Amino acid sequence: MSSSDNSPEAITTSNKLLCVLLFSGILILYAGRTSVSVVLVELQMPTDNSTSTNLSKPLVQYSQFQVGVILSSVYAGLLPSGFVGGYLAYRYSAMRVVLASVGISSIIHSVAPVMFQRFETAVTQRVFAGLSEGLCEPAVYGALNEYMLPKKSARVAPFIFAGIYIGQFVGLISTGFISERLVWKATFYIFGCLGIAWTVVTVGFKLAASKEEVMDTSKPDKGKRTKTKSIPFRHILTSPAVWAFILLQVAAYVWDPNLLPLYFNQSFGTKIELTGVLAGVPILIFGAIEPLFALLGNLLCKYVSTTVARKVMAVTACLCVSGCLFTAAFTSNPIVAACFVAVGFGCSAARAAVADCNLFDIVPRYVSVIEGICRVTCRIVGLTFPLLATALTPHKTLQEWSRVVLIKACVFAATGLIFLVFGSGEEQSWAAVPSQGHDGDDIQQSGSTKKLNDEKIPLVVK
Repeated sequence: MSSSDNSPEAITTSNKLLCVLLFSGILILYAGRTSVSVVLVELQMPTDNSTSTNLSKPLVQYSQFQVGVILSSVYAGLLPSGFVGGYLAYRYSAMRVVLASVGISSIIHSVAPVMFQRFETAVTQRVFAGLSEGLCEPAVYGALNEYMLPKKSARVAPFIFAGIYIGQFVGLISTGFISERLVWKATFYIFGCLGIAWTVVTVGFKLAASKEEVMDTSKPDKGKRTKTKSIPFRHILTSPAVWAFILLQVAAYVWDPNLLPLYFNQSFGTKIELTGVLAGVPILIFGAIEPLFALLGNLLCKYVSTTVARKVMAVTACLCVSGCLFTAAFTSNPIVAACFVAVGFGCSAARAAVADCNLFDIVPRYVSVIEGICRVTCRIVGLTFPLLATALTPHKTLQEWSRVVLIKACVFAATGLIFLVFGSGEEQSWAAVPSQGHDGDDIQQSGSTKKLNDEKIPLVVK
């Protein structure tokens, strides 16, 4: 790698503010999405539960299968919107796609209390929520690629996407307390209003700061929009490095954190308020230490190649997660299970730190498009696994949930081995030199001020 790639300067105040806005937007989005899983625990309870302090008892009582359908239905919307979001972010303004995603999903979240009165309308609400939310993450990748250099984007991406897990923690913890002390509907209104407020603030930021002020001054195409004639789908879909990256992301969706409240409640009989805490702590640990693993990864890259650094962190993390989940699957002690699940999520943070930045290593030019494909794949798994989990737990027993945990452990072990063989940290040749040229794309060569057309040389010279 050239010394210019590792230069520490370049992250300007405007770029830092942009990263904070992206982080907070993702946090709010995921807090609202995760709150649904805690609400569904309450909506499974008998409506005549005299021990409940809830001021507004639910009018419905969903079955175990209906809960699985509602949790899975969000992925029916996320499935197409992931690819659409990546494509739109690649062709047009990525920040506008992010704004549309958070703004529309917040409005949809605000009407959930009305739609959750019936099973059919609850499923409809989750599908529409998925359609809007799915645009966000590929567009965030596109925004980073649009405003910052790939190496700098790789440095900040794990910090931004830590908002996913901190948001899930906030959603799990706050929803349990809100549902017990206020009403279960209040959580939808709160997170919906927060998302709308974030959209207004971010629009103000875009209006106050011009694109040239926010964009990295060292970007060779500063002030220009890339007009790409084609996307090399054949190379993307046949690249082992790309699929190793996708599998690294997919592993986290085999056991979505939204299933944690059901796991603790049905395996160990924990109350809804404590369920939110037990389910939230592992996710908080994940979100808190992922940036630390990102810093460790950046440090490793100074002493070994990027490929070696990425493989060491990802493979070690996957095997450690697998071991923790195997232990949790064979214990009947809720404290032991909670501890090993928490440690497993903490180890998975190292995997996420690699997954969040690996695209900027191997295919910086097409990050939003490939992230869109990745999200589609993840959501196919996310769509089916809650149904599989609820189908494997018809009696809601500890033994049934142990089988679900074992499946997750095996998937992580396999993921680590596959990434060890096929994973990479080097820019792919087909991504560096596309088969067709791009209009108006220039690049800075090895720190020189001379600009060359990107048909001739890679986007990042190594």
